[in-house]
Amino acid sequence: MTRTAHASERALRKATAWLLAFTVLFMVYASLYPFEFDPMRLVRFGQSEWTRALEWRKPVRSDLIANLIFYLPFGALVTSLAPRRWGPLRRFFFAIGCGAGLSLLIELAQAMTKSRDPFVFDVLVNATSAGIASLLALGARGLGLRPALPELRGNQPDIIAVVIVALWIAMHAAPFMPVAPRVIWYFTNPSHALDWDWSSSAFAGFLASFLLLAAVLRSLLRPSSFWKLFAACALVALVARIVFRDQRLAITECVAFIVALPLIWHMMAAREQQAARLTLLWSAPAFVFYALAPFDFSGAPEFAWLTVPPLTARLNAGEPGLLEIGFFYAGAVWLLREARVPLGRALVGMLTAALLIEVAQAWEPTRSAQLVAPAVVVVTAALVWIRDRLSLTSRRIAASD
Repeated sequence: MTRTAHASERALRKATAWLLAFTVLFMVYASLYPFEFDPMRLVRFGQSEWTRALEWRKPVRSDLIANLIFYLPFGALVTSLAPRRWGPLRRFFFAIGCGAGLSLLIELAQAMTKSRDPFVFDVLVNATSAGIASLLALGARGLGLRPALPELRGNQPDIIAVVIVALWIAMHAAPFMPVAPRVIWYFTNPSHALDWDWSSSAFAGFLASFLLLAAVLRSLLRPSSFWKLFAACALVALVARIVFRDQRLAITECVAFIVALPLIWHMMAAREQQAARLTLLWSAPAFVFYALAPFDFSGAPEFAWLTVPPLTARLNAGEPGLLEIGFFYAGAVWLLREARVPLGRALVGMLTAALLIEVAQAWEPTRSAQLVAPAVVVVTAALVWIRDRLSLTSRRIAASD
């Protein structure tokens, strides 16, 4: 194996390991939500409770579909990470064993919650799903099919940029609970899958988010990989609006995506520093419009500096949630630094802007001023400073060598 092929294989396995970790985390989250734990419930389990867990009963269709979907990527990823020296049969049974083991642990954890009931049939379904995925992965490997990784601009991706992309995806999926019946109903009634109510403020917010996402992906990827991954991220996020609870796909988001495409095309043709400045020029006014619309400052000022907003909020439903705030403000600080604005000046400017927006929101009915946005600015600036220092140190070491 050549050095290039070995590096490619190692990068693929590293990416697979991260995907497996996030898959398991998501499965545990979805299986134990809303995290109402009662550890003594397992101690109180008697013969009737264990009999109910072991006896056959018709599974809920949504749970059955969710279990099948969750354990398919799990089985494929485990098979891909299994040692190459193992034969196909051993890797197949290893994937089944991992699926059954993880499922059994989750079922036991559900016995310690107030609203979940363990069911041994789930273990069988999950192990079977992992086995099916393992067979598919082994078959693809035997045919010489291998996933192609996106081409990065550098050897090490900017971790802050990666976090910003993760925040963007998370704000489309939170609270990360898929609802299978709703997906089935939307599939049979596609016209109901879209929220047709128009909101200019939501359109501005969605437009700013697509532009910021494109700028982040542009910094991470080579041009040959940008459009494929940008389209994949957009598709995953839009589908997540339909699949996950408390989310809704809005016509404003679809229109914003279409409007953003020519702007992103223009940004991709510019140089790095110019691209960052163009993104700031387009996205900053859109975000301010979204944050302050409908510009009704008739309410009594409400300052609740130490309160925390909900995890997420639809962009056309009012005040941003925690994930939206994290995405926009972290992205703004990162973008200013990419535009070669000194970090101190970027920190002062973003702190001032965040505080002014929060104070203005205090006068809007149903809104309040909070410290979350300024805190995100400070934390992001600290992370950018650490990143810059580490990068400078590594360049000095490379120069000395």
